[in-house]
Amino acid sequence: MEADTSTTSNRASEDVDALLEEVASFLRRNFPQIAMHGGNAAIQDLDPESGEVWIQLSGACGGCGISPMTTQAIQSRLPMEIDDITEVHIHTV
Repeated sequence: MEADTSTTSNRASEDVDALLEEVASFLRRNFPQIAMHGGNAAIQDLDPESGEVWIQLSGACGGCGISPMTTQAIQSRLPMEIDDITEVHIHTV
């Protein structure tokens, strides 16, 4: 009997999509000041197997003096709130 790889692929894709939405929701809910101050936090990549997520802060974040504190807060709080996330990489432009 052969495994239905399309069903497995669809399920994996749905899991990744759900995890991406969970991370995006976390950012909107916990860091509304990013958007309120003219910045943007975009998920660049996510590896569900390693639990790593790459986020880019842009817009007003690039010149903001408190962006290092925001970065540190995201990196420490995101893995605590979302079990599937183990490491957060942030790039500010």
